[in-house]
Amino acid sequence: MKKLLILNTILMLSVMLTAQTQQGYVKTKGRMVNGKLVPGQGLRGATVSIKGRTAVLVNADDGAFSFPVSESMFRVDSVRKKGYQLVDMDAIGKSYKPSANPLYIVMETPEQQLQDKLNAERKIRRNLQKQLQSKEDEIEALREANKISQEEYQATLLKIYEEQESNEQLIADMAKRYSELDYDQLDEFYRQVSLFIEDGELVKADSMLRSRGDIKAQVNTIIQRGQTLQKEREKLQQAEAVQRADIEEASKRCHSFYETFYLQHQNDSAAHYLLLRAQLDSTNVEAQNEVAKFLVEFLSEFDKATPYYQTAMRQAKLQYGEKCEWVATILYNTGMVHYYRSELPEALEDFNQAKEIYSEILGDNHPEVATMINAIGLIHNSLGDYQTALDYFLQCAEIRKAALGENHFEVAAAYNNIGHIYAVLRDFSKAMEYQKKSLEIKKKLLGENDPSLAITHSNIGTIFYYQRDFDSAAYHLNKALEINIIALGESHPNTASSYSNAAMMYTVNKDYDKALKYNMKALTIMQKILGEDNPKMAYYYSNIGTTYIYMGNNEEALKYMNKALSNKKATLGEEHPDLADYYYNIGELYYRMGDKAKSIENFRTAQSIWEKAFGPKDQRVIKAQNTMDSIMKEGEKDE
Repeated sequence: MKKLLILNTILMLSVMLTAQTQQGYVKTKGRMVNGKLVPGQGLRGATVSIKGRTAVLVNADDGAFSFPVSESMFRVDSVRKKGYQLVDMDAIGKSYKPSANPLYIVMETPEQQLQDKLNAERKIRRNLQKQLQSKEDEIEALREANKISQEEYQATLLKIYEEQESNEQLIADMAKRYSELDYDQLDEFYRQVSLFIEDGELVKADSMLRSRGDIKAQVNTIIQRGQTLQKEREKLQQAEAVQRADIEEASKRCHSFYETFYLQHQNDSAAHYLLLRAQLDSTNVEAQNEVAKFLVEFLSEFDKATPYYQTAMRQAKLQYGEKCEWVATILYNTGMVHYYRSELPEALEDFNQAKEIYSEILGDNHPEVATMINAIGLIHNSLGDYQTALDYFLQCAEIRKAALGENHFEVAAAYNNIGHIYAVLRDFSKAMEYQKKSLEIKKKLLGENDPSLAITHSNIGTIFYYQRDFDSAAYHLNKALEINIIALGESHPNTASSYSNAAMMYTVNKDYDKALKYNMKALTIMQKILGEDNPKMAYYYSNIGTTYIYMGNNEEALKYMNKALSNKKATLGEEHPDLADYYYNIGELYYRMGDKAKSIENFRTAQSIWEKAFGPKDQRVIKAQNTMDSIMKEGEKDE
């Protein structure tokens, strides 16, 4: 939601609306070039469709248009101009209040918008890399000067590297914001602040923001003034005007402060300014939603976020009705909270409700609907209902492809999910088809060495591995490791995953010592990030257990396999399909160690789980039965 439109929700004034004319402009973005504003250009010939009214053709060279409004709300159904696309898709299908302020609708050519996004991503990546290098140099200098201990040095470095985990989300968020930002709609002060932030000159941005005084003091003043207004009814009109202006100013400053700390991975400070902004006005749906979303995604403070989501939902329904885009957005966000907490039925209910609202408002083929369909697919994947998950992912991909075009990152992400499910279902031909599609799109958009390509290289390598094409598997898995080490460093979780995959290839080539070394590297990285008992550690414990199996060290293998199984059960319960592999491997270990009773017990548990998930004719079910039959026959011979 654009900042211009935020102003419409800051104060809820009780006024009687009479017929008025809403002014607006259809234009390209204003840009900052060499520190100077280059204004956007009006788009003559654009068509603006308002719900319940004849479409308005923009005839003015400056892109100006107008239409009469007599209701308390109006909705923009579509804006079209040949060769152009909307910069902010959220502007369509949303209800607005009539205002004396013009409604700005910003459009760009697809080529220009993509270039703006890539330019912003490139600039942000370079700035973040400079920040990381500076922090590493600083902590290195402190250690060499004996100003900190080795333990403090390691702890500080670990914290710095852990902060890098959120880089991809940070880059995506900031690149989206600055590729959509219309500098025409900012005054000179915030143009300069935004330019500093975009260019990574965060100290200058911080200094400029602080030049206007203590933001916390300003917020407190505003809040106190709001309380005084209730007692001074005779001064209400004048005071409300001052209040609106101050809230707008403080809200902008809070948000700019938030961005400066967000870019530095100082999430506690970033959250502080979002909380201040939310305190300014409890009726501002966007501010309440944004702080809750940040508390969930970056601080995992689910309980603290809940009241803000509740306030946002209550205000969204009061201001826009039960079935509006804001209600759907908040339902999606609360669904993600349930998903993170593994409350899958509750998450599924929220996602389904959000999908229904988006479909009614935007139509069944809108990208927002595709996002809800993707979320529902994730739930079914987590529940082990892979065929249903596949159906949802395929539907998501078709909608995104029709709405966004084949060569879009969101389409590539959908293809990746589809490929994952096909691999789980052992349809490696289809899995490879979709992973390669994903890889080609990403290459076109991001080049050869972007970290997101490492994920797809890794998936492709894993599929080649299962197809026993070990040379091709090694190429893609090593490519993923190379990209991750260069782009993310040695202490990133994606690098850990690449080490695990490379170890798999060393195991195939019977270089077990090196396989164990790489698996231990991966384990060490992830233990520092997640801790010993995090459920996600099961993957890394299992890999080490497998390596010990090949090395003939069954006791060590069993120790790591049991730890992996314990971690998985803590999150997935007793009957998730992923658990069956662990039970089967443990059964084999007990067999090798001569304990046939425990061996059969684990094989039978694996078979039962597979049969419930995939049916009695699945090859894994048959394999488990054959293995047990063979062991039983051995027992008969022994007798």
